[in-house]
Amino acid sequence: MKINKQLKYAEFSYDEEHKSFTITEEDGNRVTLNKVYAFAFMRFVVRMAQRNWLRNKKVVDKVEGVMIELENNEVENPKQMKMFENEAPKDK
Repeated sequence: MKINKQLKYAEFSYDEEHKSFTITEEDGNRVTLNKVYAFAFMRFVVRMAQRNWLRNKKVVDKVEGVMIELENNEVENPKQMKMFENEAPKDK
């Protein structure tokens, strides 16, 4: 069984019987890869796509310029300093 994908300037095909992947350009240039090299090519393409995708992402953990500083080390709400202000300590 052959699986084909036709694009504007190239055609991709996979032949299950021979386990080969073929890339054919519109001018007749052709590359045929066996299953090992086809898998290696696929991994390469995925890595390049991830690299290009992640390259434009902003750094989330960057502290400078993101955090709002309070003047004179003030706390916005003093009640937020204690998490369990109204609870009594539990005895074991």
